[in-house]
Amino acid sequence: MGKLNKIVAFLVFAFITFSFSADDELKTLFTIKSTSDFFTTDNLGNTYLIKGEEIKKYSQTGDLLKIFSNKTTGKITSLDATNPLRILVFYKDFATILIIDDLLSQNGDPMNLLDYSLEQSDAICTSFNNGIWFFNRENMELVRLDESFKPVVNTGNLNRLLGADFKPNFMIENNGYLYLNNPLEGVYVFDIYGTYFKTIPIKNLQRFQVKDNNMFYYIGGILKSYNIKDLTQKEFPFKNVTDVRVEKENYYLFYTDSVVVKSAD
Repeated sequence: MGKLNKIVAFLVFAFITFSFSADDELKTLFTIKSTSDFFTTDNLGNTYLIKGEEIKKYSQTGDLLKIFSNKTTGKITSLDATNPLRILVFYKDFATILIIDDLLSQNGDPMNLLDYSLEQSDAICTSFNNGIWFFNRENMELVRLDESFKPVVNTGNLNRLLGADFKPNFMIENNGYLYLNNPLEGVYVFDIYGTYFKTIPIKNLQRFQVKDNNMFYYIGGILKSYNIKDLTQKEFPFKNVTDVRVEKENYYLFYTDSVVVKSAD
């Protein structure tokens, strides 16, 4: 059984078996004590804690590896570590992005979105071949820049094309598809050319993960997995947790003053 299948199987087992918080049945691997505004992880098992303009990177065993801070670009809005060698950092208030490497060293100068007429971008994420996706609020469109920051995809006004009111807060690309979170409507799925594919009818989300055919999200005290192909859902209850992420066979439980990493093994 693959690692992702083990996770999904455990979600089912935990939901059926435990009426209390399922993390009571998990083995604690380590705890990172640090306050932060939000966090994310990468597919290598590293943890990133973001507070204001500062990023702290921790190893697979919870050791502090690096700290990055740029005080000229304001507070960090989002961090996309889909590619842990090329991390995308977004500063919405300053309409700026930075690219940093796995050592949290800055690659090149900050990118001023005003130079690309993308200063009203509400959400961005990493794309394949070092590209970047933007949702541009001014024209209500998705724009993809390639690794040379040349525009290669432009969807046109999605409000008119799809008959929806787009106010996205998050997006992520995975396995050839872009997932655009529009909290009041659901998650809109596009292919890598910006062609609309379908809508996943899950609303009121802040962020989520997509792994293979499963979307993981935490809402209302429950970690849920939604199978994008067969539309089935599994649930795993947690208590008193702000957010949860899944990497390999581990669960990353986020609190404002710490991250606790647990395993089902």
